[in-house]
Amino acid sequence: MKKRDPSPQPAAAGPTTAPTIEKRTTCAAKYAPGGTTITGTGTLPKPTTFVSKSGQGLVLDGKSYRIAGPNMYWLCNDENVAPVDYYTDKGRVREALAIAVAMGANTVRLTSCGTSTGSQYSIEPTRASFAAATAAQWDIHDYVIYAAGQYGLRVIMPLTDDYDFYYGSKYTFLRWNSVSTGNWGNAFYTNAAVIYDFQSYIKALLSRVNKYNNIAYRNDPTILGWETGNELGAYIGKEGYPPADWTAKIAQQLKTLAPKQLVIDGTDGIYNYSTKATAPGLTVANVDIVSDHAYPRNIALLNSEIPLATQANKGFLIGEFDWTNSFGGDTLDAFLAKIESTSYMGSMMWSIQGHDAQCCAFVTHTDGYEFYYPNGSSADKQANMLKVIQHFYRLTGRTPPTKIPAVACPQIVF
Repeated sequence: MKKRDPSPQPAAAGPTTAPTIEKRTTCAAKYAPGGTTITGTGTLPKPTTFVSKSGQGLVLDGKSYRIAGPNMYWLCNDENVAPVDYYTDKGRVREALAIAVAMGANTVRLTSCGTSTGSQYSIEPTRASFAAATAAQWDIHDYVIYAAGQYGLRVIMPLTDDYDFYYGSKYTFLRWNSVSTGNWGNAFYTNAAVIYDFQSYIKALLSRVNKYNNIAYRNDPTILGWETGNELGAYIGKEGYPPADWTAKIAQQLKTLAPKQLVIDGTDGIYNYSTKATAPGLTVANVDIVSDHAYPRNIALLNSEIPLATQANKGFLIGEFDWTNSFGGDTLDAFLAKIESTSYMGSMMWSIQGHDAQCCAFVTHTDGYEFYYPNGSSADKQANMLKVIQHFYRLTGRTPPTKIPAVACPQIVF
């Protein structure tokens, strides 16, 4: 996850009045390509059955299902519109999900929807104190999951973050228990009180009954799976891989609470090409999918990881990848072709930005990997994004478009 790591936000019991949201007055250029424009729901069928694992692959209703789609980490709580961490406008949510559909996605990865601790806008603002069932903190999560289903998309949600970020992280749980955050916060995996609090958060989240569809999160086929965290252990395990017993404990809890949803090991990669170490999550029975993040794109690393996933009979997801020409690595064409050459791997690009609540200007993010859909980025980035879109269409068994598909803003309200 390539983004800046600001200081943690102060926790509070909860907001009492809605803050003023900034508005922009200079609007982005209009986009009018040929082909279909996504104006609302209906392109993809709404989820009614669960995606399940079969061998290394995934299946849905007896047919192969390869995960394809963008990261939209900000979809529940955003840092890019003041105030930081406030609930994302529902019009922006609908546009973002329509963008995913236009891109050929079947799945979206939503970090701020699974990780929500330590801020006044979080599900769990302070230790062991969860937002009231009718509070706005829950409402945005309910709406995003419900809306994703309406658009025919599945969601993946990481449950915490390796980095001390605005929506919470492993460091939130350490500070709540006055446990040292040194050594890259690795006490998160070993301290009994911290583990108890993390599992309490997981139980509360998965047990939530969505007010928009009246389905508990753990019973909702819109939720493809839960990821034990985002980039745990950092790139190729630089900080030390999460221990197998910790991953087993969390995976067991997830399978007990949500047996029909998948478990994704949130370790950042499964092979260290320097030390030859492998991620312990490969050995955990209740892990369905292992993952890596491609910064930079590295086919040689994939060639080492794919046999490891095969030997362990795990699915393999590239949960984030660099789609630009800016940061080196193997060519985008070769990297995408390598993923497609397998019969089961999925991929998710980092990341998509849409318009503001007024459908005027793009909401900006500055980590270098952002794409302003459809026409807010440079011509060379638009060319690369079309390649990504065509890749997603191929993974999902559809005819790739020749131009970036259009999305109406605003979308139809529901």
